[in-house]
Amino acid sequence: MMVDELYDIGEETGMLMVWDHSQETHINYYSKSDQSFIVKEDTCSVGEIVPQDPYRLFGWLYDDTNTTEGDVNNFLYGPSALLRIVRDYQRQVEYLGQTEVRGIIADHWTMNHRRGYIIDYYFAADQWLMPYGHTFNGKGVKQPLRVKVEGLEGNPWDQDMADISQSITYDFTEFKPYVSPARKRHFLVRSGVDCKLRVTLDPDMITPPSAPGRFQVFFESILSQEHVQEPSVIFRSWMYFDSWTKLLRIDINPDMDATLGGKVFKSIQDYNTGSSSAGGIIMSNGNGLFYLDDKYVFSGYTETRGIKTTRWTATRDDIYNPETQQNFKKVVVDYQFTAPGVILDGEREGTTMPIRADITVYRDDNTSAVLTREVINLLHMQSSFEIYEFNPFHVGECFDTPAQRTWIKLTFVGDWNHGASQSPGLFKKDLINQLAIGTGSSYIRFPEVELDHDFEFVWATVLLLEPAPYHLEFYKLQDRKPSVNDAKINFNIVDEDICAYQCLTYAKFECKSFYECTGLGKNCYVSNYEDSPGIPVDINKDCAHYTKTLNQTSRVQWPNYEVEAWVGAMILEGNFKIVIDYTDQDGETQKGEYLAIGEVEEILGDDPILVDLLASDFHVAHRHGRLLNADVDLTLPQESYVSCLASCDVMASFECETFSYCYDSAKCYLSSTIVNTPVANGDIISQTDCIIVARAHTDDYSVLDGTVYLGEPTQSNTAANPERCAYLCDTADTFTCRSFDYCYSDLSCNLYDQHTVDAPDNMFNYSAGNCLHYSRQAMVDFEKHPNQILEGSRDRYVKDITVYNCAQVCEDEPDLGCNGFDFCTENNGTTCFLTSDHYSDSGVDISNSPVCDHYSREYYEGQDRNSYAHNKNSKYKYSPGDMAALGCSMLVISIALTFAGVYFYNKK
Repeated sequence: MMVDELYDIGEETGMLMVWDHSQETHINYYSKSDQSFIVKEDTCSVGEIVPQDPYRLFGWLYDDTNTTEGDVNNFLYGPSALLRIVRDYQRQVEYLGQTEVRGIIADHWTMNHRRGYIIDYYFAADQWLMPYGHTFNGKGVKQPLRVKVEGLEGNPWDQDMADISQSITYDFTEFKPYVSPARKRHFLVRSGVDCKLRVTLDPDMITPPSAPGRFQVFFESILSQEHVQEPSVIFRSWMYFDSWTKLLRIDINPDMDATLGGKVFKSIQDYNTGSSSAGGIIMSNGNGLFYLDDKYVFSGYTETRGIKTTRWTATRDDIYNPETQQNFKKVVVDYQFTAPGVILDGEREGTTMPIRADITVYRDDNTSAVLTREVINLLHMQSSFEIYEFNPFHVGECFDTPAQRTWIKLTFVGDWNHGASQSPGLFKKDLINQLAIGTGSSYIRFPEVELDHDFEFVWATVLLLEPAPYHLEFYKLQDRKPSVNDAKINFNIVDEDICAYQCLTYAKFECKSFYECTGLGKNCYVSNYEDSPGIPVDINKDCAHYTKTLNQTSRVQWPNYEVEAWVGAMILEGNFKIVIDYTDQDGETQKGEYLAIGEVEEILGDDPILVDLLASDFHVAHRHGRLLNADVDLTLPQESYVSCLASCDVMASFECETFSYCYDSAKCYLSSTIVNTPVANGDIISQTDCIIVARAHTDDYSVLDGTVYLGEPTQSNTAANPERCAYLCDTADTFTCRSFDYCYSDLSCNLYDQHTVDAPDNMFNYSAGNCLHYSRQAMVDFEKHPNQILEGSRDRYVKDITVYNCAQVCEDEPDLGCNGFDFCTENNGTTCFLTSDHYSDSGVDISNSPVCDHYSREYYEGQDRNSYAHNKNSKYKYSPGDMAALGCSMLVISIALTFAGVYFYNKK
């Protein structure tokens, strides 16, 4: 028999490992909680520490009745009790001289124990030369070599056998008066065993710890099957969790594992809506992630990777088995959390972190036999990542086209220093909460918020992602024709996802399936049957047939345009407000209020290459659709989105007002048609991968926030947004519209025939918080004369600028009194020739040109040309350096277009 014992009187715990008869037995005892655990293989029995114990042979219960201490701390369970006895019975010990034990000179002592045993002790005669010196805690010590016990003793493997006289020798082959840190883990009952009726080892450790509400961690899972000679499966992954949004992300990285193959991907689970961006993954409940209920019992202190931890153990019958689709009958889980007082780098004091989990799964057909063991090491865990600086739940790469994402810019009235400056994170959080809760949207859909401000306004630009494809909530059945009992959707739909959305939101009955009949125009049928009875519809082919995967229990995720409409309605009603507590200069707590007064869509703010240079010229008119074929003037196949945008911007053969782009087919549709916003369903073809983009008319205006003109409007209208108001100003046919006011509160659109700069300051109200004043840019003051120039009348020229900038330069010219300009486009770039002559003047020589157009000035700030010339004040603002900058901007566009072509070519 071999016995290995550890004991720590300060921690009131001990451990024995006994090897005999080819059997290994572990005995753990804890004086503080009066518990002992005997573990053989995978079985565990729990007992109390009592004087009568079947393991007397090596137990030697310590009897302290002859001492004055009478303290349970003196209780020992194992051979070390013999050494405590000789110390406490020292008056009854007799010295017998020296002898030799294993070649070492030893002092021999003997004593008669009161229970009838004779005990002989052999200690090394020389002082113990230990690595730490000649003494231990200031006392000289000698190494024990042997203890011999004679007396009546039973057989621990046969309880029925009577006691017989025996002589038992304990040879101390290795003895250390301390327990090394590496061996302290043996004080704990072995993980993975079911010790019924166990209680906490410390009465002060009752409530299990919990993980932070937000964390990121790299976990390593080591899985092995019992009695199977195969290497353990090692799986590694990053995990991110946020309890506020109820979002969980797991990065699946099989390329990190030598035994696994496949592609890298990440899975985002949303516990609010139940939607997931990757199927086929069994996820635990979000509230149960690292959550320890009252079944967990404190089972001791240990150490993992140099970190002191507490261990919590529970036997579970509620862990799901994906193979049987039922719960395992028995699983033992051992969690380790950082111990009290342990602070990990970068964490606040008092933050507890899970460090490791051991999961032992038992067989369902034999709950005494282990099926698998899994160790999960939780590495690099931290709770301090800032979700707005690094958002691990950003799935923008899954929604990488303008048809799938929207930037909306909200304008708030409020002082930046009254709350938002102190707590920008709270401002963003409150904003996202209102958007997500108000629209029933997943928090995944709001991955980015950018804040900007001046003294009176705060602007929040939010990235809004489209919902996960609706057709993922259905599975495909065998193709068939719909029946006359099914309902036909009466507008053009050419893909399954829009048809799936029509089914999910159909109001007349509960839609259980839909039919998508490609090539039939109005080709979507919805049905309240999985397989509808009745006569088939008279069509020439079967249709793709889909049925719901499960009953819808949560609100259908709105598409982006419906979320935008909700935001607009809330702003119109004055119900979109953010309130933040802040501390003023006097240290008093105040409330800062920010009322949303406007919302506009920022076109494609995150698209790469070129878009930032041209995006301000356009706005998204409709998502998930394209123009009717009858409205298309030119179709460009195999174009990138960037090239399509640029083609519309520079189209010379007709005035390109609108374009559609479809990502799957890479087709670009250019049109001179000016579309209304919002676009009516009957004016488009619904298609998920397509987007309709219209020229932004407000790009030709400068804007003053919170301002309205006090004069009488030339024309009054109502409009859904500033873009529509700008369109009404551009297309006014009874007068030349040069400015307008737009107010969100009543959707009023007031048009004026003069520029903002023409009116005195006392004609403006600068405190109209929910209104905007737009003044049209210089180009409106000129009349175009295509393919004509004024010969011999060029007074000054500017290279490589746009025609719009040329018009502004003409109006701001301080010296010559600019009355028009020739704008020429040639192979070496563009040139703007300014002239003091007017197109209508007598004697002006007008000639034709294939590369130039002449623009004559027709408006002079409300005056006639001669009066204006005598009273003109200089507004010239372009230095030679500014002229160079204008030229450089054109060069940047040229370079960007080059890279755009390379980018798209490589992408294809």
